[in-house]
Amino acid sequence: MLRRVTAMWCGVLAASLPLPAQAADAPLERVRGVRVALERHRGAGGAAEADVRLWPAFAVAVERDETPSPFLSPGLFRATLTAEVELALRDRRRFRLEGRGRAELSVNGHKVLDGALRPGRPLETAAAVRLDKGPNRLQLVFDSAAVGDGEVRLSWAGDEFGFEPIAPESLTVPVDAALQAGESRRHGHALFAARQCARCHDPEPQRLGESAFAELDAAGPDLRAIGARVRQDWLAAWLRDPRRFRADASMPRFRFERDGDADDVAAWLAGSGSPPTAPEFTDDQAAAGGSRFRELGCVACHEEPDRQSMPGALAARLPLGFVAAKWQPAALVAYLQAPQRDHPHARMPDFRLSREDALALAAHLLRAASSAEPLPVSRGDARRGRSLVQRSGCIDCHAVDTPLGAPRAPQLANLDPARGCLAEGGHARAPDHGLEPVERAALRAFLPFAGAAPWRRSPSDFAARQLEAQRCTACHALDGTPSLWARWATATAAAEPLPPQQDPVAQGIPSLTWVGAKLQPSWLEGFVRGRLPSPRPWLTARMPAFDLHGAGIASGLVRRHGHGAGDEPPVPADAQLALHGERLLAMGRGFGCVQCHAVGEQPAVQVFERAGIELLTARQRLRHEYYTRWLRDPTRLDAESRMPRYADAKGRTSLTEVLRGDAAAQFEAIWQHLGSRTTQGR
Repeated sequence: MLRRVTAMWCGVLAASLPLPAQAADAPLERVRGVRVALERHRGAGGAAEADVRLWPAFAVAVERDETPSPFLSPGLFRATLTAEVELALRDRRRFRLEGRGRAELSVNGHKVLDGALRPGRPLETAAAVRLDKGPNRLQLVFDSAAVGDGEVRLSWAGDEFGFEPIAPESLTVPVDAALQAGESRRHGHALFAARQCARCHDPEPQRLGESAFAELDAAGPDLRAIGARVRQDWLAAWLRDPRRFRADASMPRFRFERDGDADDVAAWLAGSGSPPTAPEFTDDQAAAGGSRFRELGCVACHEEPDRQSMPGALAARLPLGFVAAKWQPAALVAYLQAPQRDHPHARMPDFRLSREDALALAAHLLRAASSAEPLPVSRGDARRGRSLVQRSGCIDCHAVDTPLGAPRAPQLANLDPARGCLAEGGHARAPDHGLEPVERAALRAFLPFAGAAPWRRSPSDFAARQLEAQRCTACHALDGTPSLWARWATATAAAEPLPPQQDPVAQGIPSLTWVGAKLQPSWLEGFVRGRLPSPRPWLTARMPAFDLHGAGIASGLVRRHGHGAGDEPPVPADAQLALHGERLLAMGRGFGCVQCHAVGEQPAVQVFERAGIELLTARQRLRHEYYTRWLRDPTRLDAESRMPRYADAKGRTSLTEVLRGDAAAQFEAIWQHLGSRTTQGR
């Protein structure tokens, strides 16, 4: 559920969440992130466009035919990024700018870098810049190329670390009126997509299928055989009040004319299809399902149906106490194996579960939820229900076995924000979406842009909405905030011991913080879409497949860290360096990487605690810059990493007989060797 931010901004999720409102005479509240002011001037006589947003990093990336914000048309733009970073002691830092375009960096009001950016030719400060104890203000002004494309990335380096992006959790900004307004518009955009407003309010002259990332294509489940999947009593209760079962339901509560209308509709829907024969679940399956529910990370998104709700952020997990009242048993098994079969836009992702796992999970859920309070028995008139479906506009969102439908609601351009769904206190004939005041305000703020924004390609905004909609932070940490699963594990372990396979930190589930700066775009897209195997086969957790929106999510994660669409260009391997790299991987005379890591078909020699990622796969996945930063100091990027640090603060290693102990040269030699092996294997 989209929720109001009341304290610190967490990761990119604030791209779809409103910031706290500010009283006129109150001091400005500070939130985590970078303030990005965007300007688009459309030439002589053209109207200027502007937007302000919150972002996690000093980075911008836009390709041709894209825009840095859906509230700006594509083309030449300027981005002004500002934030404060607080230091415990006075220090000195070197700064670097990389990308394409033109950029200017100021630190505490003093310009330290200014010039054109070209690929492979970064701007760097000639000497370290003095930073004060306490807050230091950074401002980066970036101008795109004339056609509106370009990218910029800011990094810094200190005596104890090389060039790296500034950690998102270290950056803060005050909330001003412009930032509040920009984030309210983004909240409205997210609600507009999540509540499927365009299904009823026709966005002509555009068509739904032409919207960027096909986001407005989202529809409800296919109802033509829903009677084979769910029970009639649940259908009636759901129609009366969807939010009784799911607080963030996109399905509104319809204002039926009489009490029995919901029963009539449920009777007609329940007559479509016959329930398949129910499996005979065993006690062993139910017990195994309880373990798998935790091991697979189901607890990250869902409450355990046989346990009490947990407080705080964990209370936002989705309840499952209604499962037994809703599902026909065989249909639940089929749904767990293929959630998108009858509902391509279902928010439950595809974990590609085996039949065995699906049976075990279904057995556990149906037994654990069987003690829930029974729903009222529903009996209705199916013929009258069919007529109600025809008149209620159900076909706007659902495929149904009736060719007729009610006239559509007002077109998008004709909406009156004071009436209908957005009316204060609701409207007698409009569906009830259960909108809170802040949500109604956000949708009203978005409506002036609703005819254009959904058709503009802004991958960064789209990915931010999808990270929230797909609940990615349920399993993954982001920008210094642990995942919901990790918080569940901490709370549960305080009362009962947890085996390692139920703890995401012990498993080694990676953080999303640097993913766009870490992985090659093509590999990231293939993995998010479920087309590549996991590089961590030891995980009990499953990375689900997001094939429908995976390409847009991946491109947005890449733009989030200031990178364009393409992979890094391949560089021919240096044969001499590659020979040194082969030695450095070995046991005894090198770093001993092969102890924990396989190299192609060669298995790891002697794994300690947990196997590492196969190294040829790592060479194909990783960006060169991230690989170098990782080897320089793994725990600086991941505090939970088991990877040792081989380089000291001066950039030297203990293997002085190879490349004179120069850590950077040695790490490059390993990269070159893995690259030569990867090329040979093609």
